Amino acid sequence: MKRRVIFQFLVVLMVALSVEVPMRCFAQQDSVALKAKADAEYDAEADVNTVVWLSAGGILGIAGTCLLSAVAVGGAYVYQPVPPADRLLGKSVEYVNFYTDAYKARIRRLQLVAATKGALGGSAVFFLLGTLNIKPWSDFVIW
Repeated sequence: MKRRVIFQFLVVLMVALSVEVPMRCFAQQDSVALKAKADAEYDAEADVNTVVWLSAGGILGIAGTCLLSAVAVGGAYVYQPVPPADRLLGKSVEYVNFYTDAYKARIRRLQLVAATKGALGGSAVFFLLGTLNIKPWSDFVIW
């Protein structure tokens, strides 16, 4: 009788542990992912040079309206800088993976927004200069 009670206790303990341990691992992984994502987004906002992307979109928009503006926006989408390695030293593999993915996604979004704003502004200036009959833009704008 006593052995049966001990056996039942051990079975209940094993079932409880086999349910609780994976849950704890998932919770730990989620906290690592959240920490890495927060760090990556903060660092990406500090690292991105929005002035360059805004200027690239604007200059190409003024130079050749929508076609060249699309080049700036496409370049902002394609170019993904890698996060500096010194920020990732001593971190776990999961942290590095989550950080890198979040960093690239945030950098891409910030670059796209800046390049799009510049392209829209540059294209507007291009059409304004053409409408006001200012050379050489008036040759390209046909109304």
